[in-house]
Amino acid sequence: MSTSSVPSPLEQVDFSSLPWDLNLPSNNYYILIKTTNVWTTEHYDLETDSGSLLTSIYSYEKHPLDLHPATTSLNYGTTVWEGLKCYRRSDDQAVVFRADRNYERMRKGAEEMCLPMPDKAMFMRAIQLAVQANKTLIPPMGEGMKLYVRPMLLGTGQQLGLYPSPEITFLVYVSPTGNYFKGTSAGLKLHVETRRARAARGGLGAVKCSSNYAITIKPLVDCKKQGFMDNLFLEMETYKGGELEQAKIQELSAANVFLVLKTGEIVTPSLDRGTILPGVTRETVLHLITLHAQELSCAMEESTGQRYVTASSRDVSLGEFKNATEAFCTGTAAELVPIARLATGDGEEGFEVVFPYGQTLPGGPITTALLKLLRQAMVGHCDKTTNLGWLRDPFTLPTTFCE
Repeated sequence: MSTSSVPSPLEQVDFSSLPWDLNLPSNNYYILIKTTNVWTTEHYDLETDSGSLLTSIYSYEKHPLDLHPATTSLNYGTTVWEGLKCYRRSDDQAVVFRADRNYERMRKGAEEMCLPMPDKAMFMRAIQLAVQANKTLIPPMGEGMKLYVRPMLLGTGQQLGLYPSPEITFLVYVSPTGNYFKGTSAGLKLHVETRRARAARGGLGAVKCSSNYAITIKPLVDCKKQGFMDNLFLEMETYKGGELEQAKIQELSAANVFLVLKTGEIVTPSLDRGTILPGVTRETVLHLITLHAQELSCAMEESTGQRYVTASSRDVSLGEFKNATEAFCTGTAAELVPIARLATGDGEEGFEVVFPYGQTLPGGPITTALLKLLRQAMVGHCDKTTNLGWLRDPFTLPTTFCE
């Protein structure tokens, strides 16, 4: 870690109250760089820390994107993106959490979209530059507060034909966000979506691309009209009328889901079907459960009566929620959010589960314990994860940050 502290956050900003949205754009800078073929050392060379990337920092407010009507990504959706976080620690140093995992996921998504992917060094250096350029937007240390960082890779060539874009743009922008839970007192009320599919085998459900989110917006709007907060999607090929509880579950509109079963198993749907986004928070929580199984035993006993704790990733049927004492969602925005109620809506096959532990925040014993462990790991206060390379100092040398 570097020995220099990060400048103080912007004055007269209540960072804890900032919503999950684009905030303070007039103070924001972003990275923007293009290529017409492949990325080379002319764009960025880690050995010499040189290239056009270093001079590709622009004001968000004064330098909008130059897009044409025939832009590939506008017409055909060839966009992949990532979401990661930078935190301020109690010693006023900054840390970026598991950006290498975001690189790996974007690399796989770029291949699916036929977009040349920058190498890891360029990806990481762009993140480092974006954080440094927006250092006064890193919120003070506090529950849930972070600088959200979004790298994007998109086809920006002009075309009518259906083929890979002749121009590619790589950009990174940021937004400070506050405590996701502020102003709320209970967990999520979720709708089981039985009519519309989010993803199917052989599709893009495992790719963090624009279409993966666009398909969830109309179902999300509709479920909110019935008083729900989000949808839990099913593997529609496994749903047969009259047998809803046997259907396999996927995830929410933008979050993975976990169940705490009465057997002591903490389970999340498997990635093997290729229909679920491999969330970095999801992966981290699975690691934390395995590393801290013994320490979680007391919380598990309080929740289920069992002391033995296991973590698993497998097919999960909807009916298993009835054998769970707690359920929660994981994602970049909220980290861990308890589920209070899960039900079908008007005109659908009946199903309902209410979780008493989800009626208040931060949730049940296991959900609360895992949220605490996750937040400790994200700022380097978790002893069992300090040597795993999860944290990077954005104000250290480029060769160190980008390794």
